[in-house]
Amino acid sequence: FFYILSFCQRHKDSSFIDQTQVFLWIRMNEYEYTDKDLKEFLDVGLKLVKEAGSIMKSANRSPKNVILKTDSKDYASQVLTETDQKVEKHLIAGLSKVFPDHEFIGEESVSEGGDITKFSNNPTWIIDPIDGTMNFIHNNPLVCTSMGLAINRKIVLGVVNCPMIDQLFTAITGKGAFLNGEKLSVSDCRSLEKAMVICEVSCGENEAKKEANIGTMKNLLNNVQAIRCPGPAALDMCWIGAGYADSFFHFGIHCWDMAAGAIIIKEAGGVIMDPDGNDFDFMAKRCLCASSRELA
Repeated sequence: FFYILSFCQRHKDSSFIDQTQVFLWIRMNEYEYTDKDLKEFLDVGLKLVKEAGSIMKSANRSPKNVILKTDSKDYASQVLTETDQKVEKHLIAGLSKVFPDHEFIGEESVSEGGDITKFSNNPTWIIDPIDGTMNFIHNNPLVCTSMGLAINRKIVLGVVNCPMIDQLFTAITGKGAFLNGEKLSVSDCRSLEKAMVICEVSCGENEAKKEANIGTMKNLLNNVQAIRCPGPAALDMCWIGAGYADSFFHFGIHCWDMAAGAIIIKEAGGVIMDPDGNDFDFMAKRCLCASSRELA
């Protein structure tokens, strides 16, 4: 794709370049799928996520073997447990068996040297095996597994499962968002002074991220009805979709935290964008979600 664009730029005055043919070629290389395919992808993903939930539940009250991802002092965001690894391997193995042409971006595989830049038009599962690892280490029940599926680089479905509190969120593009099978809708909040805002600040974040998140919190403190920090970003986003809160923001967030939650918010009638007001990019490491554009 980028080679073709570069070629067109170099030869933009050449009469033999037919730009229509170029973009038809690009279009032909998009991955084709149907609504039936999406339903199958979701059904298989759901089965595996529920199995992952059983793994998490069985390990929840047991001592955790905490593993440092790096030698960094950024402790809070650089730890995982054997359960994180076990869940991610279970999900990827199960999906690969049924869909051998699918690709994966997983939090733990990336931390082990996987390449996040290899992102093609093929179906790509973006996975956080345990979002809220620090909660999990402390036996806090607010932990979840998040899986978003991108096709042609756009999120088309999402699954977020919080097994300890029995909340299973799902969404398919154009089909709505659901919690345990019941259709979701965002709140009707339109004003900041009546809003409950969710945000997160990790103790291990670098200073720039801390400053952005804490600075925004300080600006909001006297202008909103409430601020809450539950823990897992994927669950935070789902709770906006469910109408449990009205807005969520975060700076320094990863694609595996946002992919599933983003489509769940959209399908529940909410909005998600870049904090600067531009279109949302789940690779940009920041987001602003709200029940309405007026509130955002």
